[in-house]
Amino acid sequence: MVNRILDPEFCQLPCRVLMDKTVPTVDIYQNLIEVVNDVRDNYHGDIIAIDDGNPIGSFNMFDVLKWLAESDLPREEIKVEDMICTPVITVNTDNTIEEAFDIMAKFNINSLAVTEKGQLKGYITDKGVKEWMSMYPHYLRYVQASRQSKCSELIEELFGSGSPSIK
Repeated sequence: MVNRILDPEFCQLPCRVLMDKTVPTVDIYQNLIEVVNDVRDNYHGDIIAIDDGNPIGSFNMFDVLKWLAESDLPREEIKVEDMICTPVITVNTDNTIEEAFDIMAKFNINSLAVTEKGQLKGYITDKGVKEWMSMYPHYLRYVQASRQSKCSELIEELFGSGSPSIK
């Protein structure tokens, strides 16, 4: 049986190479109205709440809607710090892509904040990696199934049974 796997060279790239540097962030002291106005045109999924540049937690628009529906507070009084429901799971800029995939699999998540010395520098998502792979398919190789790795498992999950063409 033959499977697609990622070239080992790709798996060892540091996260700083593939991270998206335009991180959707908001300050924990912003109110709900400011947040909705800030992110409505550039919404990426999870929004990272920061305090003095440090990632504190994350939330998404579903969480905002939940707060709107369930809170007795006036909308103007709801702050980001009230809506944070998930701690930020991070990876360092020097961690490898394979290490990032392992962390995503461990916590069953599809994105990670990328930090350097505690400061938020970017984020990496499985969707972003899939897009990157479609631009650089030479990193995919066909090998015997016995050599399948965690990186290849993620690519199999991302691409499914379909395969990008390798020419």
